[in-house]
Amino acid sequence: MKLESGEGMYRKSRKGRIEPMPKKQFHRLEKSFRRRGGIFQYGRETDDYLSSKHAEGITYDAKTVLLKQNPGRASVFEELIHTHQYKTGKNDGSYLSRLNCEIDAQRKLLRHSSLFQLTEPEIQQTKAALTAYEDELKVYNNKGGKKYVEGS
Repeated sequence: MKLESGEGMYRKSRKGRIEPMPKKQFHRLEKSFRRRGGIFQYGRETDDYLSSKHAEGITYDAKTVLLKQNPGRASVFEELIHTHQYKTGKNDGSYLSRLNCEIDAQRKLLRHSSLFQLTEPEIQQTKAALTAYEDELKVYNNKGGKKYVEGS
């Protein structure tokens, strides 16, 4: 797992079937996000772009989220958590900041999994992502604050 500078925060795509968020629930969240000045971008081109990044969703800033068409609940809620992190200044764009925000987002998803109505596959995917990000943070810290790059 590698985050390059300038990339947004994103939920990694994993193999396995994730149940899409019910459209009614998604449209309610989208409408609320739009009222606050945000935009969800989705469609065929966005799907292609996200597939090239092996991502289910990407958050670029406090108001811009890319999602696959028919996204899962965990993907939508994770990206909304990331928009809040940008809005509150928790994410300064640095590698360490993004890594800590990813860990925080995974923990929030797990803590509120019942409220978000996450499915068991989404919970397992989130646990795996949390472990991967925590491991990456350990490597980063063990290397004296140097960025982890696969194969190094």
